[in-house]
Amino acid sequence: MVPSFDLIDVIKTIQKQKRFIILITVAAVAVGCVFFAVKKKKYKATAKFLVGNPLYTDRSTLFRNMETRYVDYFGGDDDLDRVTALLNSDTVRDRIIRNSQFQIVYNSDINTETGHNFLMSIFNKNFNLKRSEYKDMEVSYIAYDSVTAANVTNMAVKVLEETYRSYFVSAKKDISSSIGSKMKQLDSSIAVLTDSLANMREKYGIYGLISPNRQNNSSGDMKGGGKGYGRAIEEVQNIESIKDQLVTDRSHYISMLNEFGASSNSAMEYIKVITRALPPSGPTGPSLMVVAGVAASLGLFFSIMFVLMMAYYKVLNAVQR
Repeated sequence: MVPSFDLIDVIKTIQKQKRFIILITVAAVAVGCVFFAVKKKKYKATAKFLVGNPLYTDRSTLFRNMETRYVDYFGGDDDLDRVTALLNSDTVRDRIIRNSQFQIVYNSDINTETGHNFLMSIFNKNFNLKRSEYKDMEVSYIAYDSVTAANVTNMAVKVLEETYRSYFVSAKKDISSSIGSKMKQLDSSIAVLTDSLANMREKYGIYGLISPNRQNNSSGDMKGGGKGYGRAIEEVQNIESIKDQLVTDRSHYISMLNEFGASSNSAMEYIKVITRALPPSGPTGPSLMVVAGVAASLGLFFSIMFVLMMAYYKVLNAVQR
């Protein structure tokens, strides 16, 4: 027969063992306070930033020649995804720990595989990235030193901005380099055509302006004569048409170089910091009151469970006998 152990028995047992329960609860609170005092404090620094829209600093937006189209200042979800991917990449995180001097802060050789993996694991454990519904992003780092936490957080934002910018600026610089190379070829071709035209004009005495489309010429403009004079006019016109087109292309390339240079200027911001990380004034984690409350709750719960189990065990032994 199973003995009864109802609510009345539970209450009586708790009342009977209340001194023991209080003692265990106080002991749990004391242990919690000692743990809070002994545990090494950690500090959390946080920085917030907004991601700009790369299209706003693009050449086609800065120099609108055909139509005016609205471009949002702030980046969309795709841009935030790219920033998240960059911050989660080993390449960016490696630059952060090297620029933050992790080998000195955590006393480990970053040039060895074991030391580098150790420092990367520390960073991955204590670094956090969040994004909100307002399209702002938050990065934070936890360290045993408040200054280190702030420095690493700010360095993460700086490296991220440089890396994110390089993806767009490097492409523009490659285009500018290609255009610059083409301009050198044009300069060489224009110089050759200029010499040819100058020699032909001197040889046949053709000093008037000859338009390739022949719309601005009149017979009075042409002077000179002799054998080969007519052919010389045609050749001058043909060469001049090519040179005029090359000069036009060259001026267009110069304009494009200026536009790409303006769109890749360092004054263009791709990430805007709205809250810079500062050394926190207090440690992160639960306060002393929270730790004491949790310890008291655990001590009270387990002490009550212990006395109830012991009381029920005694009842079972009494019935069996």
